[in-house]
Amino acid sequence: MKRYFKVFIAIILFFALSFGSGFYFTYRNLLSNQNTDGEQDSVLQEAEKNGHVNILLLGLDAGTIGADEKHNRYRSDTMMLFSLDLKEKKVNVLSIPRDTRVVLPGEGFQKINAAMAFGGPDLAVDVVSKLLNVPVHYYVTVNYEGFKKIVDAIGGVEIEIDRRMKYDDNAGNLHIDLKPGLQVLDGEKAEQFVRFRHYPEGDIARVRAQQKFLKATAKALLQPANILKIPKLIQIVQENVKTDISPVNLVKLANFARQLKEEDVETYTLPGTGQYIGGVSYFIPEEEKVKELVNAIFYDKNGIKVAVLNGSGYSGVANEIAKKLESMGFTVVKVANADSFDYDTTTVLYPKEKPEYAKEISKVLNNPILKEDENSNDDVATIILGKDIKNN
Repeated sequence: MKRYFKVFIAIILFFALSFGSGFYFTYRNLLSNQNTDGEQDSVLQEAEKNGHVNILLLGLDAGTIGADEKHNRYRSDTMMLFSLDLKEKKVNVLSIPRDTRVVLPGEGFQKINAAMAFGGPDLAVDVVSKLLNVPVHYYVTVNYEGFKKIVDAIGGVEIEIDRRMKYDDNAGNLHIDLKPGLQVLDGEKAEQFVRFRHYPEGDIARVRAQQKFLKATAKALLQPANILKIPKLIQIVQENVKTDISPVNLVKLANFARQLKEEDVETYTLPGTGQYIGGVSYFIPEEEKVKELVNAIFYDKNGIKVAVLNGSGYSGVANEIAKKLESMGFTVVKVANADSFDYDTTTVLYPKEKPEYAKEISKVLNNPILKEDENSNDDVATIILGKDIKNN
């Protein structure tokens, strides 16, 4: 029984309450289809090669009140990027405050939640990918109606509210009225809890509240009575959750999910500070801290330092390779010319007893020569680029 409900817990984390019953539901459908072999797309295959699959969860707001569904412009009230480490069987979740200041194509500076309104999930994926300098492989969107229905279907979520939450937005048809204390929130009150924004600490406190609710919901899903509600939950998910993950890949990812334990999931928040610019409240990311956090939670190369030396004679290649390495999580400590430009083959000199450094670097380069640097006491790998770098 406990193992069965791991599927529920994992899918709520990955697919915005798109429950694990969907794994069995989809699996049965796939078994009846004889042409499913080879349907796994190249995106997931490439992600598996690097060890991480990154999925952007977008919790949508109520949209424009009175607008017809076809032309409604929903913003992302909640934005979380899930990084599934397929090798280590771990999941890191990075919450991105909705007020994060970014540049949107053709729109200039905007809050990041507007990306969904201006360009749908595709633009949201692109903006998040550029903000963090990581690939985003898939997206999942869930609207608040679906959110409320799911919470109601599982009998509510028990949570400790640590403050009075009172707010009315008549224009947005949002009315929040929650009192402090331990209580079970139904769908309506759950929406109020995750949408409340008026914290002294700003949007960061709201993000923490959403993460707290996520964990409380996972606990609620462990109740044995919920197994009888699987058909209803499937229906709610199908009506309110959208994703570009194919059924075949959903099965594969859900199979990964059911192997997780509670301690395998870690939550983080984008580093930054609140700031008023032109009378508008924004969340400003702290670039260096963001870079450090991204390296730690989205890559396996955290802590690997690299020096890039140009021994090829080709102008600009060292900077290009350095940028590529940084985008994959390596820490580049030096970019310079080598002692000569006569190197034909790219060589990696890795620190003593650190062959794993060379292994990770070789994934970026095209069959470099790997040598242990016995004369160096530094914990830095040195890449000497040869003329074959043009083949990369």
